Amino acid sequence: MKKILLIFFLQINAAFGIEVSCNFEEVYGNGEVQQGFFFIKNQSLRYEYFDKNLFTIIAKDGNFFLINQAHKNNVSRINNNTEILEMIMNIAAEYPNLKNKYNYNNTNIIVEKSSNSFIKRVSINSENLNVSINVINCKFETIHNKYFNHFNFEKVSR
Repeated sequence: MKKILLIFFLQINAAFGIEVSCNFEEVYGNGEVQQGFFFIKNQSLRYEYFDKNLFTIIAKDGNFFLINQAHKNNVSRINNNTEILEMIMNIAAEYPNLKNKYNYNNTNIIVEKSSNSFIKRVSINSENLNVSINVINCKFETIHNKYFNHFNFEKVSR
């Protein structure tokens, strides 16, 4: 659950007409680290872990889908526990004028911007979740729509 919430953090830029690809590193309070990449294009997001035992999340047209890395045909729609995702999407509405701090229902979010005003690091702290997401090697580039399909899932070579 905590990974799903973090994944959607990066949804924040998805609603604003930008196209960007970045690597990420999630660092949890218990020392666990997960890495992957994400694509954002308009109102779509692809957030994919490098670990093949984890998953990919596709957000498109207001719907969220979880795809098992090991079984690409195993697609589940995410219907519950989307509050943090929605919160992050509200923050995204402020891009590129992001604040440094946000607070929603006892969840604190700290946003650090890079030199180009894009996100460098995000910290999410709540009773159930403490994670820092480092955003690395971002490229503003054209991203093909096929990478946002949850069915006919297209593998990305990275």
